[in-house]
Amino acid sequence: MRIVRISLATLDEFFEQTLAEIRTGEPQKEAKVFSYATPELLFQTFTTSRWHSIRVMAGAGPMSIRELARRLGRDIKGVHRDVKVLLEEDLVEHTSTGAIVFPYDAVHVDFLLKAEDLTFPVADHRAAAMSAERNSAQSPRTPRRPAVRRKSAARPAQNR
Repeated sequence: MRIVRISLATLDEFFEQTLAEIRTGEPQKEAKVFSYATPELLFQTFTTSRWHSIRVMAGAGPMSIRELARRLGRDIKGVHRDVKVLLEEDLVEHTSTGAIVFPYDAVHVDFLLKAEDLTFPVADHRAAAMSAERNSAQSPRTPRRPAVRRKSAARPAQNR
């Protein structure tokens, strides 16, 4: 059974776990591990729509993006965007025929949110919101001001 394990762990915690497994001589687990440093990074990757895609693909074998979109009842463009992220994260693979497949039989999600993970300083929140607002701007130019209607002076009849 191929298992994918998704967890929260800092780089130091990940190295500690790996070294502990090596020291104790435990056989390497069959699970492929995806560790994220913060809950925000984890939830940025695993959105609700991506979880739905994984659930539909699990055990279904290779399928096209069009077939996945049909099974999800979603538009192809949105599903393609989600699949692209899952491919970049190596959670989904391409077959030799170009189909996509979720190669795992089970998903194990394991994380513990500590108090420091749950607190979100107000100053950091405002800075993050301002940064996101700047990054989401479509154009680097400043937005146009709305047009102001000007009062036109009456023209003499001969110039019309």
